[in-house]
Amino acid sequence: MSKIVLCETKPAKVPYKIAKIGRSFQSYEEFCWLLEHYLIFFLTEGFEYPLKNYLKEKLDIVIKSDDAVQQVKEVINYYNYFTSDEKIQFQQKLRTTYLYSAAKKQKLLADMYLKHQLYVRALIAYQKLETVSGKLNAAEQIQVLYHMGLCQSRMFCFEEAKESFAMALRIKEDKQIQEAYFTAAYLAGDEEAFLEAGRKISFDEDQCKMIYQNIKEREKEVFQKEEFDKLGKIDYHRKKADENITRRLIKTTLGKWKDEYKAQTI
Repeated sequence: MSKIVLCETKPAKVPYKIAKIGRSFQSYEEFCWLLEHYLIFFLTEGFEYPLKNYLKEKLDIVIKSDDAVQQVKEVINYYNYFTSDEKIQFQQKLRTTYLYSAAKKQKLLADMYLKHQLYVRALIAYQKLETVSGKLNAAEQIQVLYHMGLCQSRMFCFEEAKESFAMALRIKEDKQIQEAYFTAAYLAGDEEAFLEAGRKISFDEDQCKMIYQNIKEREKEVFQKEEFDKLGKIDYHRKKADENITRRLIKTTLGKWKDEYKAQTI
């Protein structure tokens, strides 16, 4: 359950925008909310000089430390946005996150960008994992590749997305990733290319043809509807293609992705 926090401090007349996360604030309470929901960003980036200067000049919050952890602590202890118990929990989360390996922190940063639909920044953050010290376990590696594929799909890079999903599937078969892989393959090319893509992840030709036709038929049904919010998941359980197979990347979704991508690149 979300809590309601009344703004007790005086807000600034002009908001401050943090471009990297696409968020603005103009009060202490709003900034605390950002710390709570974008913690890994602030631990990774720290408080840059323009932000520290805005806090000092507009909100009377003087940040003395240059250490990211201490900067966050100074803010949460400035006033009573957090209750005593919440402060304890928040500081525990702060300590735990700080002790993660560089690779784990980088993954969390990328996951945060993806969660907030900042696909370009998320993909860049995932790609930087190759140069960051520390290792991810197999499950985390699969998730990173899957998430990279999701970002690439939403950037309309379907061939690249397909390859990311395929790399994840080479580590371990997963129904959800198979679904994403076939969706990207459907959008990336014609039926022959789709069949070839299916063979690469051990689906035989008959199965691939059935999957392709089912997606195509379901797509026609979807486009005939005036309103649709959510479709059933594609069922690849035990590699059986059935009538429930459908396509997530429908026209409305693609339009949304296009708007989100444009917002980040303009």
